[in-house]
Amino acid sequence: MNKQTIKFEMEIFRGYTCIGCAVVNDLELEVEFTDDEIQKMKQLVADLDEDYSPGMMPMLKDGAPDLYERMEDAARDAIFDFFVEDGIRQDYIEFDKDELRANYRKDFGIGDDEEIEEHDYSDWVYDEMQRVRCSSLKWIRARYSVDDHVDLDPIPEYTVDIPSDFLPK
Repeated sequence: MNKQTIKFEMEIFRGYTCIGCAVVNDLELEVEFTDDEIQKMKQLVADLDEDYSPGMMPMLKDGAPDLYERMEDAARDAIFDFFVEDGIRQDYIEFDKDELRANYRKDFGIGDDEEIEEHDYSDWVYDEMQRVRCSSLKWIRARYSVDDHVDLDPIPEYTVDIPSDFLPK
């Protein structure tokens, strides 16, 4: 059974600024589908009345609930990752001091019973935060428990756009 990864453009709505402008972030979402599932989605798009603005999710919810659930899970994961990365970038996420010290000890091979030189540790923390800002979320998660700082309840409003090659020609 052939599978393809389809890339979807996605927007999350985060509310309004104090002057009434909408705050929207653009994300990408990649989900794997079989050829039959892709054909099913293309047929659902073809059956629409040319109003593509609601995107994929309402169409899938009614016409292919199993695909809707898979897309919803992928969208939720992408939104969660966005908020974790944004929290790190904006300094909303505070790194655990015990985890920082443990990583310092590990990086320099310092045993638990050995004393840490505070000046060297402070320099390392500064450098570590620079590394965090330019590293992948996978690397960060391997060293720190950053996911505990984000709560997606309720999940923000979002729209998953219909890929242009799904549109009727």
